[in-house]
Amino acid sequence: MAVKKSTKKKKARTKKAKAPPDIRAHLAPTPANLEATIEAIKASLVALTAPPEPTPGDLVEAMLHITFGEGIACGIGQECVRRIEHEFVDLNEFRLTEGFEIERLLRDLEIPRLFERSVRARESIAEVYNDQNAVTLEFLREASVTDRNMFFQRMPVLKTPATHFIVSIMTFEEILFSDRSTLRLQQRLGLDPKDKGVNEFFGELKQLIAPFGHLPLAVGPASTDGNPLIDPPLSAASLTMRLAPAPKGK
Repeated sequence: MAVKKSTKKKKARTKKAKAPPDIRAHLAPTPANLEATIEAIKASLVALTAPPEPTPGDLVEAMLHITFGEGIACGIGQECVRRIEHEFVDLNEFRLTEGFEIERLLRDLEIPRLFERSVRARESIAEVYNDQNAVTLEFLREASVTDRNMFFQRMPVLKTPATHFIVSIMTFEEILFSDRSTLRLQQRLGLDPKDKGVNEFFGELKQLIAPFGHLPLAVGPASTDGNPLIDPPLSAASLTMRLAPAPKGK
């Protein structure tokens, strides 16, 4: 008796789409990567105008920037901060708003997990205020490593990307602008002066950002039409952060 062949067509296997590469992924500090980072930073600064006098960066702005911009272009984080500053009288008012109101303000930017980020941003600002009776993180610049760690332990709402970003910014800026020896700081970042290309990297980076007084988070002038700048994709701050050791768990 002949066996009938099945007439059912086999379903073609669909290949799982690969996730796009993470534009903020850690870069090993090889000579080639250090050189490429400098060139990318030069491109990121082309459309920026330095302030009349060098000024320290705002760590709260950095916190909001990475909360909304993690995994995507810096221009989107920049536009989020601009809208928040425009919409709210100050960050004290922002901390009293609701996550859905922030989400509504930023909805057209198509940010992944926007509601979650909106709630986290509001809660982060509220936690900073509750801890300091003000919305500022500038005290962290003078704090010891132990005091910084204690502060972040008190702030569980500040997730790893935000704490890593803030600490890395402070560390890099201390290396660039401090008059004291920064050997230990550089070694902590895995950028030992004895390694090839490291001294040249910091020398060039210092020259590039000296007029600003900080690592810029912006990639160009503030938007006037609500459309974020997405080219170049990363700011000088984010490009530099890629050379810092990846946070634990990533």
